[in-house]
Amino acid sequence: MKNLTTVTWAHAVNNKTYLEAALASDVSMLEADIVLGHVTGQDGPPIPIMAHPPATTSDLSLTDFLITVHKYNKASKADKQKGVKLDFKSIEAFEKSQDQIAPFSKPEVTFPLWLNADILPGPIEATTKPVDPIKFIKLCGNHPRAVMSVGWTTEYGGNVTEGEYSRDQIGSMLRLMTENRINQTVTFPVRAGLASNSQPVILDLLRETSFLNSSMTVWSSESDHVEVDRLRALILTVGLERTYLDVPHELAAKLRLPPPDAKAKH
Repeated sequence: MKNLTTVTWAHAVNNKTYLEAALASDVSMLEADIVLGHVTGQDGPPIPIMAHPPATTSDLSLTDFLITVHKYNKASKADKQKGVKLDFKSIEAFEKSQDQIAPFSKPEVTFPLWLNADILPGPIEATTKPVDPIKFIKLCGNHPRAVMSVGWTTEYGGNVTEGEYSRDQIGSMLRLMTENRINQTVTFPVRAGLASNSQPVILDLLRETSFLNSSMTVWSSESDHVEVDRLRALILTVGLERTYLDVPHELAAKLRLPPPDAKAKH
């Protein structure tokens, strides 16, 4: 029973300089964004590159990103391996990335591989358009070794300080899991400030998907208002063995979670 809250993250690893720095650091997981665009100075049709909208150019393609991480992991000890969380900003980017991902989703490749997208509209009428859920889930099925990370678009932070995941929003995700007969490991990214107000429905979601070895990935932006005690209660109720924690250091410290060597069940 591992304490998953101790997994550490690098964000927006979308260029060569940051990739090099992240590989040299102690973090466990490299989160990076994929859009269709061009590698700086190269022409031709758009390809999957590492960039966050609205950017459409980068010095790093998805292919080079994955090859670089794979080479690093092959040369590293098991406890120094880096996993990757690929965050797809459009279904077109994911469709065009299938050939690039395939070599690294084979069983013999062992580093963690997460495929992430916001596939459903979530709390507070977010303006971001979700990635096509049916297509995303179907394409994830081509990579059974990968963890499918599927969440909701959200509008929160700044002046927006209240909100929660509704029973309907959770129900929509559960229906997608059931109707598409998912049979790979799933994690649900939930925004900390909203999740802390949504304990009953999140517990329902994780109970109903426990056969998928499901977990939640709690994330937060710097400006988000979070009820710390409520969030701590949610995490300890779900369990440290089913909770990834990807929040700013200040919030993580306030949560006063058990240390890395603590037993996962409390």
